[in-house]
Amino acid sequence: MANQSKTQPKQYEVLNPYQCPNKKHWHEKGDTVNLLPCEAEYLILSGKVALARNTAKPKGEA
Repeated sequence: MANQSKTQPKQYEVLNPYQCPNKKHWHEKGDTVNLLPCEAEYLILSGKVALARNTAKPKGEA
C-alpha cells in the first residue's frame, strides 16, 4: 500500500470575481479563500486567484 500525502489548503487572494462550483457562492475581488492545489490550478491559470501575500510584519518591527 502506498502512503498518500495529505495536502493542506493554501490561502489564495481573489483577483477577479468567480463562482464556487461546489457551493454556488460568489467570491469577490480581495477575498481570501482556502483552496487545495487541485482546486487552485485552474483558477490560477485563468487569472482568478493568486497566492495570498503574507501581511505579517517581522518580529521586532512595530
